[in-house]
Amino acid sequence: MNKALVTGATGFIGSYLVNYLLREHYQVRALVRTGGNLLPAGVDKITGDLTQPATLKNSCDNIDTVFHLGGYAHAFKEGDPAFAEKHNAINFEGTKNLFQEAVRGGVRSFIYFSSVKAVADSPQNIDEQWQQAPLSPYGIAKRNAEKYLLAAGQEHGIHVCILRPALVYGPGCKGNLYAMLRAIDKNYFIPVPAIGNRRSLISLADICQAAVLAARHTNAKGKIYFVTDGVDYSTRQLYIAMREALGKRLPNWHLPLAGFKLLGHLGDLAEKILRRRLPFNSESMGKLFDSAAYNSQLIQQELGFKPDYDLKKCLPEIIAAYRQQ
Repeated sequence: MNKALVTGATGFIGSYLVNYLLREHYQVRALVRTGGNLLPAGVDKITGDLTQPATLKNSCDNIDTVFHLGGYAHAFKEGDPAFAEKHNAINFEGTKNLFQEAVRGGVRSFIYFSSVKAVADSPQNIDEQWQQAPLSPYGIAKRNAEKYLLAAGQEHGIHVCILRPALVYGPGCKGNLYAMLRAIDKNYFIPVPAIGNRRSLISLADICQAAVLAARHTNAKGKIYFVTDGVDYSTRQLYIAMREALGKRLPNWHLPLAGFKLLGHLGDLAEKILRRRLPFNSESMGKLFDSAAYNSQLIQQELGFKPDYDLKKCLPEIIAAYRQQ
C-alpha cells in the first residue's frame, strides 16, 4: 500500500485530498499545525509547524509520497514587509524545511501544490512556457519554492512535480467564488455586463486526480503543470450559472463596466478616509473583471489527465454545502 503524507490536511483542498487518497487505497498521514480532530478514521495525525524544522522530525519516515499543500495564502497588506516575510517564511522556507525532512526520511516523490500566481498575470491564455516573474509576496514565495524543489529534487534523485492549480471550486469553497455566490443569493450582487474576460477554474476532485497522476507517472518528474478544467469562464457566465443554480431569474438589466470602475474608485477614496478595508474597491474590481486564463494541455498530453467536472456540474453540491454553513 502506498503511504502518503499530506500537509494542509485540514484545509479546503487538503481535507478533500485526504479522503480521495483513502479511496485510492493510500495509507495517509496528515501533518497539521493544530487540531485535526475531524480527520477521517484511520489517518495518522502528526503535529508540526513548517517554520520549525525540529517539529517536522520523523514526519516523513516510511512515507512514499509527500503531497505538500500547507502554506499561507492571505492576499491583503501587500505593501507590508512583515506580511511579505510571513509568505517567505511559510511558503518558501517552510517548503525547504519539509523537503529536507523528506530527503532524510527517504521519500520517493514530492508533489507540490503551487499556484498560477507563481508567474505574473497576463491578459492572454498562458501555458508553462510563460516565465514572467510574479510581483506579489505570495507569488514570489511560491516561485522560489518551485525553483528550490526542482533543483533539490534533481540533486537527491527525488521525483518532484509542481502543480499550479487555477482557482479551485467545490463544496465548502471560500474566497471570491463563495463571496460571489453568497452575494447573489442575498440579492446584493449587482448584475454584471458581458465583457469577454476569461478565467480558469478547477474542481476539487480533478485537482486531486492530477496530484495522484503526478505522483504515479514517471513523465511528471521535474515538471511543472498548470491544472484547469479546460473551460474559460467569463464573469457574466459565472453570474448566470450561479443565478440559475440558485433558482433565481436573470435580471433584464446590468451595470456597465464604467459603473463598476466608478464604484471601485469610490471604494478606494472611502478607504483612505475611513482607514479600513471595504468590500469593493479597485482591487476587487480587477479580480471581478480581469482575465486569468491558463492552458492545461501539457498535463493532459503527458499524464493522461482528463477533467471530469466543470463548475455548472458542481454547483448543486456547492450550493448544498453553502446552505449548511
